[in-house]
Amino acid sequence: MKAYRHHNCSRTHRTWTALAKCIWPRALWLHGNGPYASVARCGRGTTVQLSETANDARDAKELVDNTGCGGLCQRRHEVIQLIKP
Repeated sequence: MKAYRHHNCSRTHRTWTALAKCIWPRALWLHGNGPYASVARCGRGTTVQLSETANDARDAKELVDNTGCGGLCQRRHEVIQLIKP
């Protein structure tokens, strides 16, 4: 599992959602809360589902893997652990 520590500014983000919005500022949607992100980067753009546990994020990724993420799916899905700076 990848871990992201660096983001696009010098702020100290208080919430996981704020950190995720900084890391993926052009995400089509960002939902949930927690330090684990199921990220799908496909034809129409990036979507991010935040989860409290790694298992929940893996389950979200598995759902997208099995069903696709809509048209133009490129199967570029991964789970990333967010680490606050």
